[in-house]
Amino acid sequence: MKRHFRILALVAVLGVVAAACGGGGETTKGGTPSTGALQSGGTLKFAISADIQSAWDPAKEYEQLAWGIYQCCLVRTLMNFNGLDIDQGGNEPVPDLAEAAPDVSNDSLTWTFHLQQGLHYAPPFQDTEITAADFVRAIQREANPEASSGGYSFYYNPIEGFEDVYNNNGKGKVTGAVAKDKYTLELHLTEPTGDLPFRFTMPATAPIPEDAVGADATDHVQDYGRFLVSSGPYMFEGSDKLDFSGPADNQTPVSGYQPGRAWLLVRNPTWVAEKDSDDLRPAYADKIQVQIGGTTEDNFRKTEAGVNDLVLDGVPPPETLQKYSTDPSLKSLLQIHPTAGIRYLAMNMGVPPFDDLHVRKAVNWVIDKDGLRRARGGPTAGVIAGHMIPNILENNLLENYDAFPTPGGAGSAAKAKEEMAQSKYDSNKDGLCDDPVCEGVLMITDNESPYPEQNAIIQDNLSKIGIKVTVRSGDRYEFMYAKCQDPATLTAFCPSVGWFMDYPDASTFGIPLWNSDGIGSSNYSNLGASSKLLTSDNYPVTDVPSADARIDHCQSIPVGDDRVSCWADLDKYLSSEVVPWVPWLFDNEMDVMGPRLANYQYSSALGFVSIAHLALKGGGAA
Repeated sequence: MKRHFRILALVAVLGVVAAACGGGGETTKGGTPSTGALQSGGTLKFAISADIQSAWDPAKEYEQLAWGIYQCCLVRTLMNFNGLDIDQGGNEPVPDLAEAAPDVSNDSLTWTFHLQQGLHYAPPFQDTEITAADFVRAIQREANPEASSGGYSFYYNPIEGFEDVYNNNGKGKVTGAVAKDKYTLELHLTEPTGDLPFRFTMPATAPIPEDAVGADATDHVQDYGRFLVSSGPYMFEGSDKLDFSGPADNQTPVSGYQPGRAWLLVRNPTWVAEKDSDDLRPAYADKIQVQIGGTTEDNFRKTEAGVNDLVLDGVPPPETLQKYSTDPSLKSLLQIHPTAGIRYLAMNMGVPPFDDLHVRKAVNWVIDKDGLRRARGGPTAGVIAGHMIPNILENNLLENYDAFPTPGGAGSAAKAKEEMAQSKYDSNKDGLCDDPVCEGVLMITDNESPYPEQNAIIQDNLSKIGIKVTVRSGDRYEFMYAKCQDPATLTAFCPSVGWFMDYPDASTFGIPLWNSDGIGSSNYSNLGASSKLLTSDNYPVTDVPSADARIDHCQSIPVGDDRVSCWADLDKYLSSEVVPWVPWLFDNEMDVMGPRLANYQYSSALGFVSIAHLALKGGGAA
């Protein structure tokens, strides 16, 4: 979807950003500004509090952090983004491993990609050329639910035969993915899919050599992330020692990925030799080290001390934001950028009392959105949300719309009680839920700051309408996401979740979040769940609303104004009439730079720092 306006940062940052963007220097064909002042070398050091969820398997890894590492460092795809901000073309897909944009048939059902020739993988496959068959293999693997479970395989359903293979547990061939010759990939679709080039920027479509997963892509079905073969500027340390010659179960995983402890990426010598093929990634650092563990507060303190260069997960604590935004010597190190992301409270519509629309509306009225924002850092954290799709993806059509407006976004107990009094769970109509289902409502949350502070606000707000929650908190990936994603857990309330576009089109909200295909992955509200699923998972209800037909209609419209309007209409309908969420914040990306960094670059397509564009002062030290 073409963008018609420019995102502006909410906090002015100083000349370091201009230096990062090249200060008006020459631009390559991929859109990356010249950065002659930045020096290569050194080791970038990052911190995260918890490991990613799916162990680096691109078929199912669905975390923003992981995609940031994939895009910058580990894999290349047919199309990609230049890693810059929206006003520098950052939201426009451009050729990466493809030679040019794809050819499209008149009926929009056949797409043809021509590959760059003579490109190779990282060791131990430095002599193996990347060919069209390697993309067919990646698509075939994505159609295997054992490999892609919990991920985003639904994006590839329009490829002829994909759904059949998926529904047959990975057996059979995806007939619509064809290697016409060594350098030509042809895709046959069952329906027009105007945003297909965006879908081939995602890491699941990165090429895979045959010897890594076998001719039928059935080796390393569940653990490929620890045997990942790089096509990008970096590879996990020890990749050159990988030996795929024996049975897959007996192979030794890469040493540079230690689950739960650390990641260490080193330069891919193949990419260095073929660097002229890649206009999108300057890749200044020699190594990238990511330490796993520690609290968010500790990790930000270490960044300030120069032990880390950035914290890649978590939000700067309020005291850190206050310090960096008010101290003139530190202001240039605080980076705040609006994203196409939202934070929301997800209600499971199959679990009482959230099966009642009046209860869901009452929750929307009572939540103090501004209080939640203050716990996250105040106005620097983002803009209070009144609907569900970020304004940038709707060309601001709903910029002034709020389905449940309250003064200052602080919530209204009076409005909430009026709504609750209409619920079947309020027997005496006094605005308080008095049914037993409102006792001990299961709320699954992240245990890292700022979520405990936000949980206290939510508990207090809900008590005003008679809802009492039982809080269970834990690790974001191993506990919180695992519980909220799995419909069998019957989790009622997930208030620690957020979503950022998978690519710059509102379909990346509609399809994964509100379509029934997203249940078990990212549709935490079970919107569109079938009676069969609800019964098999022992839900107390057998019917919930569905938006599938409306989503399919919007997705069928070609990229353009009509498509944008369709998504905005769906947003308004869901926000006011179905109400699966409490949308509360259009999110900002907030980073604190460590003193060793020479620059910072925000990627609008990722909503994340562009790691490939980071450099250390003086080239750093090993």
